[in-house]
Amino acid sequence: MYLKVAGTVLFISIIGYFFQQHVNNLEVSLPKKTHLKFSSKTRYHRERNITFKKPEHCEPLHISMVLRHGTRYPSLNDVEKIDKMLKVVEEAVTSSMGTMQIGELRLPWKNLFTHTNDKLLTTVGEREMFDIAKELLRRFPNLLLHPYEPQKFDFISTGTTRASQSAMAFAYGLFEGRGGLGTNRFQPVAILSKSIDNDPLLRFFDVCPKYLKRVKDNTTALLEFKTFKHGKEMRNVLQKVSNKLKFKSGMLEEDHIVGMYTACMFEVAIYDRENTWCELFEEEDLLVLDYLSDLKQYWKRGYGHPINYQIGCPLLERIVTSLKNATESSPEEAMHGAFMFAHGETLQPLYALLDLFKDAEILRADNFPQQLERKYRVSRITPFGANIAFVLYKCSIKDNGSKTVEDMQSLMVQVFVNEELTALPCCKNQTECSFDMFLQCFDNTACNLSSMCSLERDTSEMFPVES
Repeated sequence: MYLKVAGTVLFISIIGYFFQQHVNNLEVSLPKKTHLKFSSKTRYHRERNITFKKPEHCEPLHISMVLRHGTRYPSLNDVEKIDKMLKVVEEAVTSSMGTMQIGELRLPWKNLFTHTNDKLLTTVGEREMFDIAKELLRRFPNLLLHPYEPQKFDFISTGTTRASQSAMAFAYGLFEGRGGLGTNRFQPVAILSKSIDNDPLLRFFDVCPKYLKRVKDNTTALLEFKTFKHGKEMRNVLQKVSNKLKFKSGMLEEDHIVGMYTACMFEVAIYDRENTWCELFEEEDLLVLDYLSDLKQYWKRGYGHPINYQIGCPLLERIVTSLKNATESSPEEAMHGAFMFAHGETLQPLYALLDLFKDAEILRADNFPQQLERKYRVSRITPFGANIAFVLYKCSIKDNGSKTVEDMQSLMVQVFVNEELTALPCCKNQTECSFDMFLQCFDNTACNLSSMCSLERDTSEMFPVES
C-alpha cells in the first residue's frame, strides 16, 4: 500500500496561498531555434491548434492519468558535466585571449546551476502542472467539477520531491476555488507515495535486478549511443564548435560538447534563454545532439531492449484495473480520477507496451539521416510535464442512426498523449476504442514483476536486439 507523504497535506496548506503568485507572474514562452531539440530536457509545449470535442452521445466516467514531473533543475551529474566543460574551455580562453564573447555568452562564465537545487521542480514546472490540470478541467467539467474526496480522486507520486511537488501544483489547478485556503480557495489533497527503492508501480526500473544487470549496468546495452557519440556527425559538431571558439584541434572532446549542450538546454527550459551556450550550435548541430540523447533513451528506456518496457506491466495493469472498477461501481461510488506523477523512465516503457511511437526501423548509430522524421522523438513524447490520459466514456447507442435509446449503452476509451488525442495501434489505429477491444489488448493477467525480474538461471548478458 502507498503511504501518505509525511507533511504533504500540511505543506500544501501552508504554501497554497502563495502558489497563485507564481502562476500569475510567470511568463511562459518558447524560443524558436531550439524548441523540441532537447530530447528529455525539453520544456512542455501545448500545441496551440489542438481542439477537443468529446465523442457524440458520450459522457466521461473515469480518467486515469500518468504524468512526468514538470521542468526541473539539473541533476548533480548534469552540473558536473557543465563544470568539467567550463574548466577546459575557460582555461583555454584565459591562456590565449583572457575573455571571449559569442552572442550573450561571455567567457569566463559562471555556472548558473548548483548542487543545491538537484532535480527540484522549477516555477516553470509548477506552471506546467497547474495549466495541464486547468485544461483537463475545461475538457471534462461534469466529471471533475466536484468537491475533493479521497474516494473520488486518487493522487499518487513517486518518493521524489519533484514528483510530489508536481502533484501539488496539479491539485492546485484542478481544485482551485473549491477549497478553503487563501483568496484562491485552494484545496489540500492527500498524496500517496512509496520510497524510491520500493516502488514497483511507478519506479519499476529501480526494483528489477534483471533490468539493472542487462541494461542499466551492462556496458554493451548502449552500444549504439556510444558509437554515435564518437561518430562522424558528432565529430563534425565538435569541429564547428572548436572553430567558433577558435580552439586548436584536440582541445575539445565529445563530452565537452555534451556539457555545452546541457548548459544550453537547461538555460532554455528554465530561463527561456538561448543566446548563451546555444549560440555555439546551428540547427543541424542540435538535431545531431538531440538524436544522441534519443539513442540513449531508446536503448535504455524504450524499444531498444524488451526488458525495458516489459517491467512496466504493473502500471498498465493498474490503469486497466482502474477503468474496469469504474464500470463496476455505481455513479455515487465510482472514482472520477486517478492521477500518478512519475518520470520519463515511467512513461517511455508504458508507451512501448501500448505500441505507440514505434518506428519501422530501430534507432541506430548509422541511420541518423533516415530518422530525422522519427516517431520516437523524446522531445515530443516525454518532455518535462509529459502526460498520458485514459478516458473511459459511457455512450448511448442510436437506434437506426436517428433516435437515442437510453437503455442501450456502450463503453469506449480514448487516449490522450500530451493532451492530444492519440490512436492506439491495437485498436485498429483508431482514436475511439471500444472498451471490449481495449481489454482484449491490454488486460494482461500474466504480469508478474518478481518472476520477470528474477536473476535465477539468468546467464545472458543482454536481451537480443529487437527488430
